Amino acid sequence: MNKRFVVVDLETTGHSPKQGDKMIQFAAVIVEDGKIVERFSSFLNPGMDIPPFITQLTNIQNDMVKDAPLFEEISPKIIELLDDAYFVAHNVAFDLTFFTRRTLSVRKGDAL
Repeated sequence: MNKRFVVVDLETTGHSPKQGDKMIQFAAVIVEDGKIVERFSSFLNPGMDIPPFITQLTNIQNDMVKDAPLFEEISPKIIELLDDAYFVAHNVAFDLTFFTRRTLSVRKGDAL
């Protein structure tokens, strides 16, 4: 039985990827057999300004993400981390929706 869990946290520009909101930070802790074996965190350039409410909520500002990689640049690493692992998050539906939509758009070559 697989004992690999990837605990994920996302910060985004809003609540709806369908309405154009984007990820601004991806963080993950990889747990195998009850032990943390890896950590990964990256700001992401959303290609848009971060709304003031989100900056106030997350303390992530535009200047912190302006030179950050695009999701497309780090998606291979994220997919590698998630390979053959359980996806764990505080708000799984929210995080998985953003992640799945962005991953599918990268694989299709779309600009979602």
